[in-house]
Amino acid sequence: MAEESARVKAEQGFAPETLEAAKKLLKKRFKFIKNPDDSLKRLARHGVERLAADMVANPHRYGRFDTDSPLPEVHALDPLDILRHDHQLPALPQVFLELQQAISSRSTSADDLANIISQDPGLTAFLLRMVNSAFYSLPMQIDTISRAVTVVGVNQLSTLAVGTSVMSLFKDVPAEVINMEQFWKHSICCGLIARRLCRITGQGDPERAFVSGLLHDIGQLILLQVEPERATAVHAHAMAKDAVLFVEEKELLGFDHATLGGMLLRKWNFPYVLVSAVLEHHHPKMGHKDAEPLLVHCAETIATGLGVGSSGEFFVQPPSLEVWNAMNFTPELMDEMVEDLDEELEEAFAVLIDQ
Repeated sequence: MAEESARVKAEQGFAPETLEAAKKLLKKRFKFIKNPDDSLKRLARHGVERLAADMVANPHRYGRFDTDSPLPEVHALDPLDILRHDHQLPALPQVFLELQQAISSRSTSADDLANIISQDPGLTAFLLRMVNSAFYSLPMQIDTISRAVTVVGVNQLSTLAVGTSVMSLFKDVPAEVINMEQFWKHSICCGLIARRLCRITGQGDPERAFVSGLLHDIGQLILLQVEPERATAVHAHAMAKDAVLFVEEKELLGFDHATLGGMLLRKWNFPYVLVSAVLEHHHPKMGHKDAEPLLVHCAETIATGLGVGSSGEFFVQPPSLEVWNAMNFTPELMDEMVEDLDEELEEAFAVLIDQ
């Protein structure tokens, strides 16, 4: 009864026509979800409230789009062709390469990692902002990298440093190709939800879960940067046909952005758990020794259902029933996943984007 009263109270804050438009759009967003359980229904309810609020705050995002124009022809592409042309890919900074070596070495100490990070003033400032933010909510102020490594942990901070430093490599993706602010909001939200789910279920590692979610759509950025016309054409096809984006990518290109992203991270020698989380975020495989691929798969469904930011995908992907059920989702757990998310997202976005 209290739950129903809370829902009615929330809905009363919007004009009837706004609420009706939000419900209609949300229903379309969930069109591929068949026989949703109670937790997915609760997710959809949260999605309606967020969508109605965004319609009021940003009405320009919800105009009519012309889908009657002739669709551009799209030719298939070999993802290896993209990865072979190193000059087209973002250049990895030296500190990034040294961090990679540090992660893979069992003998890396806190001092070793602190010395590597301290070579890059930008990365140093970023990590200190991160560890002193609500992301960690530490009881003390951390003013040196060596102290940060000691408090947070060698593996945890190195994973966070490597993952988040990737964001700076894609600052030149044209604004007319993709709204990078909305892209990173979606990605950061996915990372935060994966991290929350990690802590609630006791599965996986919080930093790895966050970085896995943060980078899950990295393949889209590579495709948009290297093949912008082809990538935007695929987006146009998906929108015109009301098709799931990664399905349309496979149909037209012969592969999807998850495959390309996983291949890129493997080329960059990322840890296997991050590679598999990116590679499988649409189709996870049960039986992993690491939980991160499963956490990110569920986090992607939740982030898209809430409508936080946009990676270019409109529809909520149907989650793997086996994976979803293994998380033991309930309506109450969904509420917990969403509670205070906006505040955490706002602070994380400020820290991560202002590098």
